Amino acid sequence: MLKFLRSNPTIAAGILLPLVVAAFFVIATAIPRWLVAPPAHDLLFTVHDYRHESPAIEVRFDVTDDRVRARAFRPENSYRSVPRLYRYEHATDTVRELTVELPADNDFENGILLDMPALSGTRVSAARRAPDGYEITGPEYRGGGLMGLFFGRRRQPGLAISKEGAVFEIPDVDGRPFYYGSVSFLAWVVADDG
Repeated sequence: MLKFLRSNPTIAAGILLPLVVAAFFVIATAIPRWLVAPPAHDLLFTVHDYRHESPAIEVRFDVTDDRVRARAFRPENSYRSVPRLYRYEHATDTVRELTVELPADNDFENGILLDMPALSGTRVSAARRAPDGYEITGPEYRGGGLMGLFFGRRRQPGLAISKEGAVFEIPDVDGRPFYYGSVSFLAWVVADDG
């Protein structure tokens, strides 16, 4: 086989060149993860669950005085998104849903503050960039230029956080991927006091 490749350099180049290019891309994507410090802060985000039925309560999340607040309102329309709150834990590379205790259907026209025991002692930052420099990125389709012409359009991995070329993908929950249009950034966890 080696003798055949030596006598046919065009065939040898046709076999070796794609392998060299593939190895280059693997190394080029791995190097930033080796050189950039891993994430140091957890991420809080919401995923909108679109429902057709008319729920009794609408929940809205916001950040006030470095704390996450949830308020319940009477829904304004019947077709809307119901946000579900998630926490990406950087130390264990896991995602878990944080539950919010919903009150009974009461008169809360101006909204009532909801209890969130999972975040009771947690201080957060609503800045788009974490204190360690990471930012949230979402899945998007890229053309890929000349490479896209030969290999087709490539879908970037799902929800991720990135910094200086290092990308840490956020795992899916229950096998369901997060779609960029349904994800809303909420805050970075700065400190857990409790």
